[in-house]
Amino acid sequence: MKHCDEVLREIELYLDQELDPTECSEIERHLTGCGSCLQRKEFRVSLRVLIAKKCSHDPTPQELLDRIKQLLASEPS
Repeated sequence: MKHCDEVLREIELYLDQELDPTECSEIERHLTGCGSCLQRKEFRVSLRVLIAKKCSHDPTPQELLDRIKQLLASEPS
């Protein structure tokens, strides 16, 4: 089974459906048993929905994209 650091490193790929079925299954299995990783996944899903809702008519400012990338990169493993 995958460890938290692996799951969190791959969570964006998982949400974008860019992982193979085996990897997806491993992440799903981990999420069912790890409340902390599940909360982080749910936060990212909520963030995506909010951004899509608020920014769907205007192009996303590069400054916002950079800030989001910086925040995601600075999350503890």
